[in-house]
Amino acid sequence: MFLKCFQLKPVLLVGGMSLAIGSSMVAQAAPELASSPVTHTNTPSQRIASIYQALPSGVSLYYGSLLTSIYRQHHQQPLWTDEAAIHSFEQQLSEVALSGVQPQFARWLSVLSRSDLSGDARDVVLSDALLGYLQFVNAAPAQGETWFYGPNGFRLTAPSSALVGRWLQAVNHGTTQHFIEGLMPQHPQYRPMQKALVVLLADNKPWPKVDLTHTIRPGDSDPAVPQLRQLLVRAGWLSEAQAQSSIPATPQPEPSQSTQPQTVAAPSQQRMLSPTPTSTNAAPASTGPAEDIYSDAMVSAVKRFQHWQGLTDDGIIGYKTREWLNITPHQRATLLALNMQRLRLLPDDMHNGIMVNIANYSLNYYVDGKTILSSRVIVGRPERKTPLMRSALNSVVLNPTWTVPNTLIREDLVPKLRKDPSYLAKHNFTLYSGWGADATTVNPSSVNWQTVSASAFPYRVMQAPGPQNSLGRYKFNMPSSDAIYLHDTPNHGLFQQDIRAISSGCVRVNKASQLAGLLLKDVGWDQSRISATLDSRTTRPISIRHRIPVNLYYLTAWVSEDGQAQFRTDIYNYDQLARSGWSAISNAEKFLL
Repeated sequence: MFLKCFQLKPVLLVGGMSLAIGSSMVAQAAPELASSPVTHTNTPSQRIASIYQALPSGVSLYYGSLLTSIYRQHHQQPLWTDEAAIHSFEQQLSEVALSGVQPQFARWLSVLSRSDLSGDARDVVLSDALLGYLQFVNAAPAQGETWFYGPNGFRLTAPSSALVGRWLQAVNHGTTQHFIEGLMPQHPQYRPMQKALVVLLADNKPWPKVDLTHTIRPGDSDPAVPQLRQLLVRAGWLSEAQAQSSIPATPQPEPSQSTQPQTVAAPSQQRMLSPTPTSTNAAPASTGPAEDIYSDAMVSAVKRFQHWQGLTDDGIIGYKTREWLNITPHQRATLLALNMQRLRLLPDDMHNGIMVNIANYSLNYYVDGKTILSSRVIVGRPERKTPLMRSALNSVVLNPTWTVPNTLIREDLVPKLRKDPSYLAKHNFTLYSGWGADATTVNPSSVNWQTVSASAFPYRVMQAPGPQNSLGRYKFNMPSSDAIYLHDTPNHGLFQQDIRAISSGCVRVNKASQLAGLLLKDVGWDQSRISATLDSRTTRPISIRHRIPVNLYYLTAWVSEDGQAQFRTDIYNYDQLARSGWSAISNAEKFLL
């Protein structure tokens, strides 16, 4: 028999949490458990209760009463007899524990990593953890945006009876491994990210810290440079030989004139960070101890790091570069684990449509599974975030007008008009008396802007088509409750910045003209017709034949085609949950390495 020891132990929860689910089952089982001495073994409930005695000291179950019912249905037999299924589940549990979305997953992982947990007790703890994971997996597509991008993560409740039934059916049919593997994210990024996670966790050597509180530039002398040199060697961006040659033999007082850009090399597939050959040993720009000079060889290594990290590869060590240099491989592992769970919100495979990764400031347009256009984008600044959303493009507008949203009127336009009443005329705006079709134009100079309420603004403001129009020459319409859409911009120089979270929420597309050309070609518009319409400055909306799916998503970590883990700056502060996953690292290593 599965359970042989029959002493009832009070049900406490792993981590000391209070029982919030299954209270009806507890109430039903309690009289039966209390009616017989603990030494009797006559009832199924007494036999189930004995598992609490088998648990190691201080360990108990989260879904106690629900497990009682489940094991009763299974005639008190083990539910975990397939070692491959156990391995797959422990791996998935480790990944979700590292993500930090719910502390209870880390508690289950901690219990399962104990050497004194075995036999009956291990079986029931695996079942306890699976119940929480089932509910998480099932609800993630609908509720994951709140869990994965909010401050509080996911709240455990009981899984549905249908979910539990499917699990038990798999157990009875000997297909537990297939069932468990079906719970992992099905996105094609998942397996590469899983491999990268193992590489990061396996990197256990100490990580140097660069104690910099200010910006240093090529040629500067700073006491933190030796730490930087050590870190670049540790991370793999600088070899030991390059590190030695990076120390100038004789510091020179004259500034270096060598400012030529260095070749950026891709990281090796064998390490998170990797060295690239060739270093120079040009004269330093500053005097001071030789080892304190931020010399050209180190600058080249930092440029490679910055390029890999999605930062401007200028060799200048400012705040963002300092911040990322000090992120350890294990900390990166939790970031990767959180983004692995975010894959549950994405289409399993995008064959046709537009994908915009907000955190990477990138747009990719797929047709028949192939990328036919890639473009840089500009997204909303932190106080006006671009929302996560799914929609579909239905039309392209050539020479769009722009009606200023109320938020921008309140926060931006009214303050500008109070300082400069001629602002509207300078930027080709027209002021209307209201929002109705019968609204008339108003001369801005006739309005006393000092008395106009920003919160109850009585006018409508529209910008005419033309070179100054904030939407540029193209607007891509799609249904959105937040009035979010893709559009062009008159200022393409902004796309050269590495941090491009500077819009008011909509997505500006660098290659808007190419995107418009691809979409309009399908409805018979060639480039000459598009150009003629643009030259006319006449606003022309054009419906497209097929609705193009658009997915605005947010991944700060993924794996590129060359197999390298990629990380990006968390512009909206969504990655804080990953910090909660740090406590699970040592236990996750036991199941993932």
